[in-house]
Amino acid sequence: MVIPRLLLHPVYGALTVAAIWGLNVVVMKIAMADLPPLAFTTLRFCALALLLWPFVKISWPQFRQSLPLALTMGMGHFYMLALGLTYVPGVIASLCLLLGAPFSSILGYLILKEHLTMRQVMAITIATLGALIPTLASGNISLQIGMLIVIFSTFMWAYGNIQVKQMQQISTMAIQFWIAVITAPISYGFYVYTADGVALTEHITLQAMACLAYVVVFSSIIGYALWYRLIHRHGVQQVAPYALVQPIFTLMAGYLILAEVLSLWQWLGSSITLMAIYLYYHYQRPNQ
Repeated sequence: MVIPRLLLHPVYGALTVAAIWGLNVVVMKIAMADLPPLAFTTLRFCALALLLWPFVKISWPQFRQSLPLALTMGMGHFYMLALGLTYVPGVIASLCLLLGAPFSSILGYLILKEHLTMRQVMAITIATLGALIPTLASGNISLQIGMLIVIFSTFMWAYGNIQVKQMQQISTMAIQFWIAVITAPISYGFYVYTADGVALTEHITLQAMACLAYVVVFSSIIGYALWYRLIHRHGVQQVAPYALVQPIFTLMAGYLILAEVLSLWQWLGSSITLMAIYLYYHYQRPNQ
């Protein structure tokens, strides 16, 4: 994929990805108004598989290596995220998604024996509490359930990162393709089982298709291609901290498009989470 030179700058490129992914959360919430989460997941990965098919060399060993990852990322992360967004405001989901990198560090420490400092552990704990406590204390059962679902989906994303590290060399595009190919029929099977005879096509609207186009083309393909190119070119340390502005884009889009607002306690918890995750990145050692 040809990427404009300006977007290969670590600041401009990373902020562009943060904007794409920040808006993506709101776009997914809009899609949920027409598409049940299983229907959305099915159509999303069908479209992604079709778009990537011409660019991937299909092989049975790749399928076998990708199957566990596809179950983790496709159903464990992407489907659960879509489900969680039916309950919570986009900015709450976006903040929970920021826990993905700290969760990856914890799993890397436990599974791969990677280094993790005590300061990082404290930052991760504070960030998680900042995301959890305001919503858990709100007394709103729907918000509580939705937030826990999104955090679970974030944990599965982190576990997916560990699986990627343990896999043999497979390109990012091939990984995305196999996740799509494996997830689409699984989610469709669950949809048929739970849809009470309602055909998938009955949920398809112009708004839903526009949202799917954004999620597949901008978030899944362009966003990840640019992000991984930036990491390869500049390193994680220069790029990853800019992901912290993603909730700001989500907050602005959620307010302007969906009229979403946060309570005072949610603002406070969000600020604590952002500061703690900033400290987490700050405490990372250069050789990590």
